[in-house]
Amino acid sequence: MANNRTMAAIAIIIIVIMAGVVGGFIYLNNNNEDGTGDTVEITDWRGENVTIPKYPERIISLGGSFTEVLFSIGAQDQVVGVDKYSDYPPAALEKINVGSGYTLNQEAVMALDPDCVICWGYQTNTIETLEGLGVPVLVYYPGNIQEILWTIESIGNATGRIQAAQDLVSGMESIIDDISSSLSNLTEEEKPKVYFELSSGKSIGLGSITNDLIEMAGGINIYGNATTTYPQPSSEYIIDVNPDVIVIEDQSLKTNQDIASLEGWDAIDAVENNQIYRIDQNLNTVTPRIVEALQTFAHWFHPDLV
Repeated sequence: MANNRTMAAIAIIIIVIMAGVVGGFIYLNNNNEDGTGDTVEITDWRGENVTIPKYPERIISLGGSFTEVLFSIGAQDQVVGVDKYSDYPPAALEKINVGSGYTLNQEAVMALDPDCVICWGYQTNTIETLEGLGVPVLVYYPGNIQEILWTIESIGNATGRIQAAQDLVSGMESIIDDISSSLSNLTEEEKPKVYFELSSGKSIGLGSITNDLIEMAGGINIYGNATTTYPQPSSEYIIDVNPDVIVIEDQSLKTNQDIASLEGWDAIDAVENNQIYRIDQNLNTVTPRIVEALQTFAHWFHPDLV
């Protein structure tokens, strides 16, 4: 009988120990795998694993595009500070302005006690400064449409707005798919040659989001083979290539008449056929509204199809 009691006691001890081990294993996995812990690990554009609170309540956005994404997925109440370029939606102007990624008001940032800061990949000095102060920094710098979609989902994961981000991306993908389907039978001869000019006066080449947009909209970027992302355009080259469509950012100081009046440009097909268009530079960038730019381009290039 004594032996039976001893064996029972040992069995109970083993069960308790195993329960503790399993419980600890489940806890660790809950914290890192099934999302029930207090923190979440987000892999950003750099490939860095950044640990932040699972539901960050004090986010600072150092990019107007990121601010728009945050508002679009319903995370606006989690945003406590923005950069000076965050002006859309208009409610973003009500948030505390902390300067910019280049001229950061460090005191204002630290006073807000952020759970994390979201910024551009090219803001290297700011990234180093904030990380040196112990602030978690999520870095993004998408270069094409697919990377924009990934960025939106990543920000959704970081803010706990996972479903909202997925729904937003799904809606954007639906628009992209519809346009792709409408233009699927185009031949190369049917694709218009497009000259795009930024408000700075430069054009866009391979590796830019706008180049991606032009190609997805069924056009051929005349600077698509440039050796730099933002080439300085040559009037002689543009006249020689003879683009069918000219698109200029609406923020440019040049008017359509200024473009048409350039020496030798009166012989360009886009000028002769009145195919000079303007687009808001805030559309053809890292924003959910990028699909509006795609729709607009596709309609300009192929009005009978889109």
